[in-house]
Amino acid sequence: MSSAALSYRGQANLTLTYGATPGLGRISERPSIEVVVSRPSQGAPVSVLLDRHLGAAMLLAPGVTHVSLVLPNGSVLAGAVQEISESGDYFEICAVSHATQGIHDD
Repeated sequence: MSSAALSYRGQANLTLTYGATPGLGRISERPSIEVVVSRPSQGAPVSVLLDRHLGAAMLLAPGVTHVSLVLPNGSVLAGAVQEISESGDYFEICAVSHATQGIHDD
């Protein structure tokens, strides 16, 4: 992403990877979930809000190491998980992004 800030609200496909060893981890996928994605400045972690019940079911399981979000326009935000809220409705990733056209960058 070339700009400092990022803001998106809408549907995304979510993929979570559990376990740090490549090829040995478990993957969980959820298509078309509602998310709110933001990043206050370039280099800052990407914050993601999602439904509390879904998040609790997916994020509070032990060993979540990596998250990938694919937005409807093809943009991909993916990276290592840095933080997960105790309630499971919020997480942060150190995102590496690809094909970011259509995301609102301020």
